[in-house]
Amino acid sequence: MTFIDNDVIGINVLMKPKNTGLNWKDFVKNLVLINKEKGNAFLYEFYELDGVIHLHERFKNAAAYKKHFDFFSAEVAEEFFGLFEVQKLEVYGDVSEDIREALAGLNAEFFSTVARF
Repeated sequence: MTFIDNDVIGINVLMKPKNTGLNWKDFVKNLVLINKEKGNAFLYEFYELDGVIHLHERFKNAAAYKKHFDFFSAEVAEEFFGLFEVQKLEVYGDVSEDIREALAGLNAEFFSTVARF
């Protein structure tokens, strides 16, 4: 089990597929495998209920999230945003100002850590 400390970054995304076809499911299954191999996240999971998709991501610290963010931006974002419409983006933990600026276009909400174990 991964130890959670105050450096952990959590990302929760609520989204809907732009097309209800199954191609998005294959995409996310492949994306999970790629992220497992890259090792930046210690949790990377998708859930579905009534056409709404929840993506949960957890990273050991801001540096690990930055690596993931750079990979996502360069290699995944175009296809991801072609398949999904982001409804809500929540960022938990302290991320850099450049990450905040990059996510501002998605109306991200940023939560600072108060306490956790």
